[in-house]
Order: sequence, then C-alpha cells, then structure tokens
Amino acid sequence: MSRNDDAHLEPDDNSEMVVDKLAPFPLGRREFLKAGAAGLLVVFAVDPAEALVEKAQGGGRQGGYPADFNAYLLVKPDSRVTCFVGKIEMGQGPIRSLGQLLAEELDVAMESVDMVMGDTDLCPWDMGTFGSLSVRQFGPVLRQAGAEARSVLLQMASEKLQVPVGRLAVKNGVVTDTANPKSSVTYAQLTAGKRIERAVTSKPALKAAASYTIVGKSIPRPDGAEKVAGKAKFAGDVVPPGGALHARVLRPPAHGATLASVDTSAAEKLPGARVVRDGDLVAVLHEHRDEADKALALVKAQWTRNDPPVDDQTIFDHLVKAAPAPRTAAEGGSLAEGEKIAATVFEETYFNSYVSHAAIETHSAVASIEDGKVTVWVSTQAPFSVRPAVAQALGLAQQN
Repeated sequence: MSRNDDAHLEPDDNSEMVVDKLAPFPLGRREFLKAGAAGLLVVFAVDPAEALVEKAQGGGRQGGYPADFNAYLLVKPDSRVTCFVGKIEMGQGPIRSLGQLLAEELDVAMESVDMVMGDTDLCPWDMGTFGSLSVRQFGPVLRQAGAEARSVLLQMASEKLQVPVGRLAVKNGVVTDTANPKSSVTYAQLTAGKRIERAVTSKPALKAAASYTIVGKSIPRPDGAEKVAGKAKFAGDVVPPGGALHARVLRPPAHGATLASVDTSAAEKLPGARVVRDGDLVAVLHEHRDEADKALALVKAQWTRNDPPVDDQTIFDHLVKAAPAPRTAAEGGSLAEGEKIAATVFEETYFNSYVSHAAIETHSAVASIEDGKVTVWVSTQAPFSVRPAVAQALGLAQQN
C-alpha cells in the first residue's frame, strides 16, 4: 500500500491528447495516473474472473477502464517505461522477470524499465501474490501489452519518417529505417508532448523465442545488491516525514487467551510513553523503539487461557480428523484391479513436519496520516485486502 518513489508521473501542460480510434476507452483513474502524464499508455487484462471478484467485494478501481483491466504500462517521453501491476515482490523475482518480458517485446533496454508493484493508489486491484502465479498470469499478457505498444510506436514512426512499417527496425527504443540507417526516431521523440491511450483488445504478433535477446538471460535483479548487503528497506525501516511513534502490542500467551486483568501504571510513568487500550488490545507507544520495548516490559497482565486442543504429539491426528471431505479431481483405471496384477504392493503413510509459512522479515507496519489521507507500508502478500481493513479500522473511505 506504500507510495512508490520511483513512480514519477509528471504532468505536461503542453501535452496533446491523442486517442486511438481503434480501441477507445474513457480514462478516469486517479485523474489519469494522478498527473495526466504524457506518453503512450497501454492497459491490459489478465483475468476477467478476478475482476468480477473485485467488483463483488466493492474494493475497487475507479473510472471507466475496461471491466477486466488488471495492469497498465506507460512509455514516457523521458525514454523510461513504467509498468504498474498489483502483484508484489517478496523474493521470487517478478520485479525482474516481468520487466524482462516487457523489455523484450517492446524492444527497449532492460535498465529503462521500472516496475511499480502493489501500490494500491497507483496499481490496479489484485487478489494477491501467491501460488507462483505472477509470471504465469501476467507474463503472457505483459508480452502482448509490450507488443501492442511496439506496434503503435512503429506506426507512429512510419508516419514520422514517411516509410512503410516493414522497413523499420527497433533496438533499445530507437526506430531506424533499414534502407537508410541515418533516418531514425526514438520512442521518447514519438511520445513527446502527446498522450496516447490504447487498450489491448486482441492478440498482437509476438516475438519468436529464437529472436530473444533479453528473456532467458541472467540479468541482475534491481534489488539484489541491497538485499545481499543488508541495505534493503523493509516496512519497519520506513520513517515518515516528521518522524513516528513506535508501537509495541501486548500479545497473549496462546491463541484464544483473554485478558483477565492488566496494570499499566508503571509503563505510564515512563517519560514519553503512551498507553492505548481497546478491549483486550493493549499497546504502548514511544518515539524511541527501545523505550517502547521497555514500556511494554513494565505492563503486568493476567490472562485466562484454555488448554489447547492439540500439541506437537497430537497435531497430525487433529489435522486428519479436521480435514475437509475429499473431492475427486480426476478418475481413471481401477486401483483394485491394478493391485491384483501387481507383483508387490507398497502402502505407507508419511507425515512431514508441521511448519509455519512465514517470512524471515519481521512483520511490521507503518502508517502516516496527513490531511485525511493514510499511507501504509506493510509486509503483506495482499495489499488490496489490507486497504479495506485499514479503512474500516480508521473509519475512513477506502479511497483515502
């Protein structure tokens, strides 16, 4: 849900509005990407069914984009290409792989591509990042979007250079007349002072794998060096302008435990400390992290807890008993007949360790409230699910 500082969409008061007559669509999302940016805008669909889920949940996109609009890219007059997707980067590398697919089809240098991911204010709604779906879902349509943008720019270059499209070649965002190599024009020059809007409504011709120069290559990730050096910024490292109060929450000793009594008097006496209580929720706040830790340690609490229904010895029995009814995904042949003709039948049950699917990163969140607008930085795989939860907790409209 955080603001992405790499996504600078500067308005151009001298921009000329150019609407593609072949695939028109009205724009209204956040006053056209917050700033009415100049350049070539291409929107594309990933999964119409997912868009219907979003509409049913009432979480969503504003304006008049196609109902199945999932992502968009912008070819800007400064020669940079920015792609906006709701997926997030959590270590698997879609920030690089998706960028490679786009750069390949658009014929631009890899270093000119910026990926803006998971920003709920700039990116279209997305269900979440899970199941190894980022490249599988977005890869094919991102290639189509890149190819569509390339096709539009080639047509513009054809008109600019007054030569047939078939005579043009593109490399690193430069379109050249193959019959006259001195005659060329850049993507930046083609988009300068214009806003061109295009929706991918068909499947444009894609590059053959044999012609790839970027996809399939080992290209360093943009976040790799910082992560290896321990310099990468996580949610807990964010410090909003004006500073922040650090909160430490009193956690129950076990799931389902309820707060019987609490004494916060010692914590309240700590200089600069604040104590917040809302039912069973008790938190302490301080402008210094270590002082917040100290204040929390001064809170004396008594909990009522029930004996857990399972322990490390009975967890598997519980999982087997609580498992949902089996469903048949596919059926063929006969197990009984196969056992009859088999020389040997092996049968065994295997249990693996019960582990938590958890990130190494310390889970944390930072919230900044300014002029009724809340910006949240949080470690989450589903920022668009966090947004309505935060809005409900603060009593604000989702767009704020």
